[in-house]
Amino acid sequence: MTRLFPEAKDYRTVTVPIPPDALARIEQRAGAALLPGQRERYQYFEMLDGEGKVIGHVQAMTQKGEFGAIELVFGMDLQHRVKGLYIQRQRERDKGFREETFLAKFHGVSPAAADTLADPAGASGSIGTRAVTLGVRQALLEFDELVLKQSAPATEAGPAAARGGG
Repeated sequence: MTRLFPEAKDYRTVTVPIPPDALARIEQRAGAALLPGQRERYQYFEMLDGEGKVIGHVQAMTQKGEFGAIELVFGMDLQHRVKGLYIQRQRERDKGFREETFLAKFHGVSPAAADTLADPAGASGSIGTRAVTLGVRQALLEFDELVLKQSAPATEAGPAAARGGG
């Protein structure tokens, strides 16, 4: 997470239950069902500066690739725009979805644009590029439905906060 927010001193884990009506809206807007294990609760991280002030958000998402899970992590600035994205783990033969030229095409995307987010690779896209695109789209829609459109959720402190550091 510090790869996306090197200035962060701590983080706070936020877990939000996904009510059935919100799940239906998210899946309808995304055009695909969330994977098992993603349907009951949504988790993201608030990145904190040395004063405990939120400086951005990080989301981790898993999607199905051709040869297993693709884990992606992305950060959003305080205007809720993607500011960085990286692939944390994958087993794909295709390398195109891991290239910075592909990942950079998500920079600046916000939840407001998630409904129409298409694979930046277009017709030449692969299972990997489509999986990353779907993961970003679903995570942005979850953030929109469960955070931006709702009241403040309950939080858990990150490790430094548990030690009194945040």
